[in-house]
Amino acid sequence: MRKQVAVFMMVVAFAATASATGTYISGRVSYPNGAAAEFVRVQLWSDMIAFRTETNTDKQGKYTFAGIPNSTYHLLIEHVGYQDVQRNIDISMSGMAYEDIVLKPKPGTNPPETSASAPGAVLNARVAAITPEAKKEFDAGQQAMGTNDLPGSAQHFQKAIALYPNYAEAYQLLGVAQLQMAQKPEDLKAVEASEMKAIDLEKDLPNGYYILGIARASMGNTPAAEEPFTTFISKDPNNPDGHFELAKTEFALNKFPEAEMHARKAIELKEKNPGVHVILGYALLRQKKPDDAKRAFQEYLKVAPDSPMKADVQNAVAAIDQHEKVAK
Repeated sequence: MRKQVAVFMMVVAFAATASATGTYISGRVSYPNGAAAEFVRVQLWSDMIAFRTETNTDKQGKYTFAGIPNSTYHLLIEHVGYQDVQRNIDISMSGMAYEDIVLKPKPGTNPPETSASAPGAVLNARVAAITPEAKKEFDAGQQAMGTNDLPGSAQHFQKAIALYPNYAEAYQLLGVAQLQMAQKPEDLKAVEASEMKAIDLEKDLPNGYYILGIARASMGNTPAAEEPFTTFISKDPNNPDGHFELAKTEFALNKFPEAEMHARKAIELKEKNPGVHVILGYALLRQKKPDDAKRAFQEYLKVAPDSPMKADVQNAVAAIDQHEKVAK
C-alpha cells in the first residue's frame, strides 16, 4: 500500500508539472471610427502543420484562438465592403500573440459601418484610449517574447502599463512573462498580482483567469485555483488545457467525479499532455471503478510508450490486476 501511495504521488506530480502555459492568438477587430466589428469571421491556418480553424468576433469585436499548437500561422479576415486583412503570426517561441485589426473600406466604396453611437454598437473605450506610445511598447514586448527575451518583454509591458495604466492586455502578458521566469514563491505572487489586475480592468480576458489559476496552483493554493480555472473554461469551453488543469485541481480537492468529468472532456478535446489519462485513471480508482481506471492507464501507456512514468503506471495496472485476482 505504501508503495502504491508513493507511485500515485509521483504520477500526480508528473501530471501537475508536465502541462505548459496555454497558447493563444487573440485581438480585436474594429471599424475606422473605433466601433467594434461584431460577428466578423476570422480564419486561422498553418502551412507548417495540418491545422485550420475559424471563429467570429464577439460584441466587443474580440476574437481568441486558445490552446493552439506553437507554430506559424496565417490569419485572414474577409468582410463585405472592406479590404481583406491577412497577417502572418509566429507563436512558435512565445506561444501567444495579440493582434488588433482596423478594417479599411475598399477603394471607391462606402460600406455600411457600425456607428459608435448606433443602437447595439459597442465601443470599448478602454481599448480605444490606448496611446500609440503604449501600443508600441506592448508590440515590442510581444516581439521580445517571440525571441524568448523574457526580461526584455517584461520591461516593455511594464513601460506600456506606465504609459497607459488601464492596459489590461499588457498586465496579462506581463504575468505570462513573470510566470515563465518564476524561480521562487515570491515570483508567483507577482504573477498573481498582474493577472488579478488584468482581470480587474477587463473581465472578459479568458487567459488572465487561466494564468491566475496556474500561478495559484503552482504556489500550492489549490482551493484558490479552482475559481479562475472554472471561469476560464466558462469563457473558453473548448480549451483542453483548461479542462485538464481543472481536472487536476478537482482531484487535489477530493472532488473525484468532477475530476473525471473534466479529464474526459480534455481528452475529447484532444489534450496533448498524456498525463490527463493518469489523472482520469486515479479519479476513477478513487470512485472504485478499477476496470475503467485500468483502461485509462493502458491508454496512457499507448500514447506515451517512452514516458519516464511508464514503469510506475505499469505497476498501477499490475496492482489492479492483483486486487482483482485476490477478490476472485
